[in-house]
Amino acid sequence: MSHDEARLLVNDRVFRPFIGSAEISEMVTSIAERINADFAGEELTVLVILKGSVIFASDLVRRLHMPVRMEFTRASSYGTGMKSSGSITLEGLFTDATERNVLIIEDIVDSGTTITELRKHLSILQPKSLTVAALLSKPAMHQELVAIDYLGRTIGPEFVVGYGLDYAEYGRHLDGIWVLDETPLA
Repeated sequence: MSHDEARLLVNDRVFRPFIGSAEISEMVTSIAERINADFAGEELTVLVILKGSVIFASDLVRRLHMPVRMEFTRASSYGTGMKSSGSITLEGLFTDATERNVLIIEDIVDSGTTITELRKHLSILQPKSLTVAALLSKPAMHQELVAIDYLGRTIGPEFVVGYGLDYAEYGRHLDGIWVLDETPLA
């Protein structure tokens, strides 16, 4: 990976700055404040969707003011491409959700398939509550109606990397979010 101030090369694609780290921090704080208000005095079980949501989840749970249990699942619909494959693979789902406040933490809601499938699976387990926190959502890409209870912000259909989001497993470590730049390199 190489970059200058305005452009960044991740694998074979060029990206430009999109959402800076200060704005991301404000979004995470805003989401945490709403969760703290809604679940004051309650315990929360967060289900972190690997791998992309780890950085967002880490920052979010440190801002929560209630007892938090963390669980993890791997959900994949991208492979190494830039578009959702439309099918989803779930691995390592926990089953101890009965009568718990479960919060699914997702980095970005693209097609919405992951959230829809997780909601179906977890609803069967009869949680006390089942909510979703997502840093980003791409409404133009949703394949169906997707309920997101705590959302940082919506974006267009552009492909983004950084802050946990990757392109073919690279770019997750960036502290900001970068958007695909189709402008040819000079």
